[in-house]
Amino acid sequence: MILSHLNYLAVAVCTIIYFAIGAVWFSMLFGKPWMEGHGITMPSDEERNAAMKKEMPKYMLMSLMFSLIGVLALGYMETAMYTHDWMTGCKAGLLASAFVIIVVGQSHMYTRKSFKVFMIDAGYHMVSLIITAIILSVWR
Repeated sequence: MILSHLNYLAVAVCTIIYFAIGAVWFSMLFGKPWMEGHGITMPSDEERNAAMKKEMPKYMLMSLMFSLIGVLALGYMETAMYTHDWMTGCKAGLLASAFVIIVVGQSHMYTRKSFKVFMIDAGYHMVSLIITAIILSVWR
């Protein structure tokens, strides 16, 4: 089985990196324009604010799980591609990013999201996939 050839320590580290990039990306770097582009507003009353804070751990855990699934799929793809250095890892990350661009682009097109929001959403996954693909490729 191809998954048996994965470096699971690298997978764990890459999962955390993918998740951490998202935390920085959607807070410090692009938080405000992302929220505006998706029509998200912070609750103004205490009760709704408390309810939102109570839900956040569930969303963070789900995000971490999705990061793990993405990193495992990327590791599988890289094993099948026989990546072995940073350049082939980068190419694998770009290849995986093509799928993200298609999915996010079509979703944003039909929900009439701006190109700016598309770039924020797709850009997060592109950067994360390229970085984690490089790490998975060189850390065998």
